[in-house]
Amino acid sequence: MEKYSCIENEAITLAGNGMIKILGRHTEKEGRLLFDWSGSGIAFNFHGAGFILSLGEYKADMPAYIKVSVDGGRHEQRFAVCDGREKIIIEGLPEKRHRAEIIKITEGASKLAFEKLSLLGSDAALQLPPRSKRRRLEFIGDSITAGYGVLGRRSDPSYATYQQDVTKSYAGLTVQATGAEGRFICISGKGIVCNSQGNREDVKAGEYYDRADYGGGHCADGWTPDAVIVNIGTNDCGGPAGKEEFALAAEKLIRGIRARYANTQIIWMYGMMNDYYSETLSDLLRRLSAEDGKLHFLHVAGITEAETGAKGHPNVCGQARAAALLTKKLASVLGWRGAETEE
Repeated sequence: MEKYSCIENEAITLAGNGMIKILGRHTEKEGRLLFDWSGSGIAFNFHGAGFILSLGEYKADMPAYIKVSVDGGRHEQRFAVCDGREKIIIEGLPEKRHRAEIIKITEGASKLAFEKLSLLGSDAALQLPPRSKRRRLEFIGDSITAGYGVLGRRSDPSYATYQQDVTKSYAGLTVQATGAEGRFICISGKGIVCNSQGNREDVKAGEYYDRADYGGGHCADGWTPDAVIVNIGTNDCGGPAGKEEFALAAEKLIRGIRARYANTQIIWMYGMMNDYYSETLSDLLRRLSAEDGKLHFLHVAGITEAETGAKGHPNVCGQARAAALLTKKLASVLGWRGAETEE
């Protein structure tokens, strides 16, 4: 049997390591990389037969889930993280050059801490990090964007984190279809006037869209997307928020995004779970586009019974339909055709 070497005192520290590519917004503490946004994590190239990722302490009511993809998805595996004592182990790969991507696919205010990396193999070593992708997309949204319930069934009586996967949401699928690098700034149940329970004091998308993490702190890493896709409004009508106050909050959010990204295309998509604000948003974007030609509205028809997953949210089929519409819109707005490869 082939043996793999893994020496703990040779474990690689991830924070501040130029050989590790950071995916998404993150913070750092005591040498650890901290991730709470969906779809955030790391990517790296290495020569070896596998690796072990050590985590920091994790506390939450439900497990978080990590997805590991090796060599563009030739090897893909999900891992549950309950307390952070787990090890993410990938082994038995051919001992050669590989690319690995490790991302957090569920949301939650509890941070996942990526601590150290140990490579497996007789001559294992990190190689130059993956190159940046030319295309970049940022998504600002709620549970739809986060992939809440996407892996669940319409008959499921309750929600659990194993039903969630941001890579299966319209946002994750659009990133895959275009070959873009994506950031997913999304929190379930939130709106721009109130949350799904009508609470107007809860954090709103207009407050968290530029945060480094859930808790706050301005993200100022200079990452600039080609397009920002906003999918907000589903929860506000649970308030309910009136159409006029919703329009005012939507305009404020748009102007905030424009102040952050001066030349980025902004697409507001809406309608998958309700269409109460469709006309309001359409009128608003039409009016604002008279002074800003890079604003667009994309209406997506509501999900059907066959497209419904856990707790009334879109399943993979519903998300895929929305992704196809958004991909077509991006092709029109940005001139993108097909999936872009890395530089």
